[in-house]
Amino acid sequence: MTALTPRSIKEDIDGLISDLIGKGICDDSNFSAIRTSGSKTDITFSGSEHVSIALGDIEYSEIYYELSDKRSYNMKLVDGALLQLMYRIEGGQLLQHRLAFYPSPNLLPFQDDPDAYIRDEMFIEIVQRRIVPFPLRFDFDAREGVYVDVVHPKSHLTLGDVKGCRIPITAPVTPRWFVEFVLRNFYQTETYDFVSGLPRHRIHFEESITDGERELMHMMIPYMVRT
Repeated sequence: MTALTPRSIKEDIDGLISDLIGKGICDDSNFSAIRTSGSKTDITFSGSEHVSIALGDIEYSEIYYELSDKRSYNMKLVDGALLQLMYRIEGGQLLQHRLAFYPSPNLLPFQDDPDAYIRDEMFIEIVQRRIVPFPLRFDFDAREGVYVDVVHPKSHLTLGDVKGCRIPITAPVTPRWFVEFVLRNFYQTETYDFVSGLPRHRIHFEESITDGERELMHMMIPYMVRT
């Protein structure tokens, strides 16, 4: 495994972006950037200053189009879905991460020019599977005063941006696991395999789940990974 540094996380993210562009599933992208402020180092992207839009009490479609218009994402996929990957390191340790998936609420490009997509078999096969779009987000926050055992796990999954939805996860989520989760569960088809051939797992995060959270239904990040 590669040592955990801002550079190693950046390389992980950028390698995945390049791979998805090569596979033809990523239409637009912002490669990651490293920004340091005091003792904290962020691995982020151009447009990340707009992610707070998602915290507003507004309709999902408005959130999506604001993020899309401001290019607030690492990757925009062929069907319009947005992927955001943000990490914060302090003292050589992971302090926070925010990994978000925002599907397009509708497919206006397809509706405006269907003939262009009829010729794109991959697009058609993917969008035919997408029925009800909803966002999901993997969060990690190890700051004192933020996490609370069971109530607010350090590492958790939020579905649909529902306030209070925090499904415990055994450990922080690496860029590689996040991208594979999205591709495997929302984009794999009988014809197109986007998971095989992904860049290898390069980094690993230690477990953060508590005994109390293990007693709840939770998600597990595999420890032994493919190389």
